[in-house]
Amino acid sequence: MATSVRLIRRYVWLIDTIRRAGNITLEEINQKWMEERSLRLESEGYIPERTFHRHSLAIADIFGIDIQCNRYNGNTYYIENEDALSEPTFTSWLFNGLAIDNQLLGNRDIVKRILFEEIPGGMDHMSPAIEALSKSRVIRISYRRFNFSEATERFVEPYGLKQSGRRWYLVGKIQGYDTLTVFGLDRIESLSISDITFEPDRSINLNEFFDEVIGVNVDDDYESVKVVIRVFDRQRPYVESLPLHRSQHLVAYTTDYSDYELILRPEYEFQREILRLGPDVEVLSPGWLRDEIKWLAEETARRYAREG
Repeated sequence: MATSVRLIRRYVWLIDTIRRAGNITLEEINQKWMEERSLRLESEGYIPERTFHRHSLAIADIFGIDIQCNRYNGNTYYIENEDALSEPTFTSWLFNGLAIDNQLLGNRDIVKRILFEEIPGGMDHMSPAIEALSKSRVIRISYRRFNFSEATERFVEPYGLKQSGRRWYLVGKIQGYDTLTVFGLDRIESLSISDITFEPDRSINLNEFFDEVIGVNVDDDYESVKVVIRVFDRQRPYVESLPLHRSQHLVAYTTDYSDYELILRPEYEFQREILRLGPDVEVLSPGWLRDEIKWLAEETARRYAREG
């Protein structure tokens, strides 16, 4: 294993060990380190205090994780900003992935018992897209939309990446246009970084851009409105534990159902999500959306009513 890769894995192990313990002394960390069979070389002993502090500085620099010492609690170490590991950021995604990989490294027998959803494709474009983001470089892509037989070439100013469902998406401005466009990485046939630089619009906030939708389809044909849905008993725990949208909140509760209010654009992806939940979810308002869902459900029923 290359030294740099081994070091990164050790940093991840150290963060994970402290996080899981909550508060832990260096002696206790070293006891766990001596039991480590995948990352520790047989010739290695305890982690010296000086090395531990060097690791802590590197961890702060690479992951933005602050390891602090509580002198009033037996010189125990803890993670000061532990929330950073649970927030939906690229760093937390990367860390948690590496922490799991460290566990698998020491026990390959369980690899086949941990199942991941398959990403359709395009992950090879992730690295150059991030490089272009960091350098504010225009990228040249060959992009083929669904239901189109040929790809078209675009020059795009990259603004970010977003995961939704089982896909990753590139968010950027096509040169010559002011609005953001979303490209599925799996629909990009080729991607190259040009020598052209651009000045990013600092007023653009991607979280705000996607704030009114549940996926990546920001459709200007729909305005943000108040939507009220009724969720019946069987689906209620699922909708409570995994809200359809961050604005979701409870407005009424009975023994048979709960009513929730959401503020969003009820576009294509939201409508399909409602249909996915089947008869256990009912749209109460607005009336036009209720009629739209009713029509889609009736169309589905008509399809099934046909003879095969």
